[in-house]
Amino acid sequence: MTPLYSLFFICNTWEQRKLGEVFKEYSEKNHTELPALTIIQGGGTVKREESDRNLMYDESNLSNYKMVRKDDFIVHLRSFEGGLEKSLLDGIISPAYHTFHSDVADSRFYYPYFRSHEFIKHKLVPHVYGIRDGRSIDIAGMKTIEIPYTSIEEQRKIGDYLESLDHLITLHQRKYFIIYNNLITWEQRKLSDVTESIKN
Repeated sequence: MTPLYSLFFICNTWEQRKLGEVFKEYSEKNHTELPALTIIQGGGTVKREESDRNLMYDESNLSNYKMVRKDDFIVHLRSFEGGLEKSLLDGIISPAYHTFHSDVADSRFYYPYFRSHEFIKHKLVPHVYGIRDGRSIDIAGMKTIEIPYTSIEEQRKIGDYLESLDHLITLHQRKYFIIYNNLITWEQRKLSDVTESIKN
């Protein structure tokens, strides 16, 4: 049983609370001193000027953008396929997005859950309406979804554990990347030149 699967298995035994009770929606505007952010499904947020996307937006209209705090969650009416995204820094986002904050939740604990197949395909989908590319999320309905809840202390401990796993995975990926790059500089030969076929 993998660590994340074990976590979601344990989730089913925890208290269940409505998403809207744990996370409160907020809408704060007139924060033009903050950077405009781009939301990347599965990748958090980046400053728009650092994004590799060619995004056009009206800078004179930034006062209408919503502020989002680091570690708060963002959802777009039409982002149901990607679950909720987490902001990696303070900034401002398009008013088309909804922002959620919690004083009783650790975002590191909830982020993998909000991006899990269980949450997106089983809990969020019933609150999606419309057809094909015109589908949207019913935010009021989304707030009624029951999500696992445990004490903030336990959430933080699990968040620490998940964070250490992320760092470990990243470290191994870097090692393999370095090894792979070194292999590219070696002499290249066909597999058939260095192996023999054994026939019985």
